[in-house]
Amino acid sequence: MNALSNRSFSLYFFSNTVSLFGLWIQKIGVGWLTWEITESTFWTSFVTLALMAPAGVLGPFFAVFAENWNMRVASVILKILMFLIGILIWFLQYLDQHTLFTLAFLSVLQGLLSACYHPVRLVFVSIVVPKNLLSSAVGLNSASFNGSRVVGPAFAGGLIAFFNLEVTFLIAALTYVPLIPVLIYMPLRTRIKKEVLQGNFFHRFLEGGKFAIRTPIILKGLFVVFVSAFFVRGMLEIQPTIAGEILKQGSFGLSLITTTAGIGALLASIWIGFRNSNKSKIETKLVSMLMLGLIISCIIGFISEVYTMAIFFTVVGFTTTAVGIGTQTIIQLKVEEVYRARVLTWWSSISFGSLTVGGIILGFVGEFTPLSNALIIMPIIGYFIFKLILYFKFKNNLFN
Repeated sequence: MNALSNRSFSLYFFSNTVSLFGLWIQKIGVGWLTWEITESTFWTSFVTLALMAPAGVLGPFFAVFAENWNMRVASVILKILMFLIGILIWFLQYLDQHTLFTLAFLSVLQGLLSACYHPVRLVFVSIVVPKNLLSSAVGLNSASFNGSRVVGPAFAGGLIAFFNLEVTFLIAALTYVPLIPVLIYMPLRTRIKKEVLQGNFFHRFLEGGKFAIRTPIILKGLFVVFVSAFFVRGMLEIQPTIAGEILKQGSFGLSLITTTAGIGALLASIWIGFRNSNKSKIETKLVSMLMLGLIISCIIGFISEVYTMAIFFTVVGFTTTAVGIGTQTIIQLKVEEVYRARVLTWWSSISFGSLTVGGIILGFVGEFTPLSNALIIMPIIGYFIFKLILYFKFKNNLFN
């Protein structure tokens, strides 16, 4: 049975997906405005990735606290605060008062709230549905988040191209509204807490990391998502810079490459989210998706024609989303309730931290050399690092 047959989960799934779209619409809009103000690859990358950095650095710490939070109350408070920041971003654009400082500050602030919310979101689905629907709910929840990471920017590109940034920011802020009443009124299962939650903060913090390292399939999943996020996914996070510097197409180029990457992500989400959630079947696809992503992202560095690049971005969107959903689903299904927030947040920290650093490196290198050179070199380095670690650490055996 599919988790969407559960009314509570269906309401949560669709309203949460809309709010996630808004988060990424806002992110791309802020990135594009930063490029228009500064025309700097570094600052555009920095502001765009500020949304990810707090989750990558602080995620595991927030997860330890989150295990003792009331998930309903935490979700409602955090979503209301995100909505208010979204309204402030829109209002400053309405007044034409945005500067590099306001964009960077509000992006970091939104990133901090997202870092707080991320462990809550990862655990929340487990108290919405009964256990027999958890596997399906996990897959769909993963598909919603990972798909929104690329589909959201696709909507942003269209809004910027056909309307303006003021409309883009207003729509992004309003997407939080439908989720808030759902979170307040939906029935939830009682969450089980165990003795281990009463331990010392650092003990609980390290215990999540130790559990991940001691469990081979989780460690392998973290390794794959690191390579994908750092060496492939990072380029999707600096699409405003790519559109401005390489394609020189303005908002039209941004709209096209974000939309096609979004189509790829949506196809990957459907492919994994609605298939049989069998762990071994998901495992067998991860390495091939990673390799395809590395190859295609390298080829993109040689392309300066907008329509050709858009086609290749479709493949990048598909592969990175497939790796993200696949690894998160495997880990989610292998982790006990008592460790879920901590271990899954280690996953998200590696994923977000890697793409943040990878994207900033691309932007920084782009200040001193053509950005296309960095796009070519990064995946080549990623391929050799993957092969070296695969041979020396995992003895050429990941998911066989």
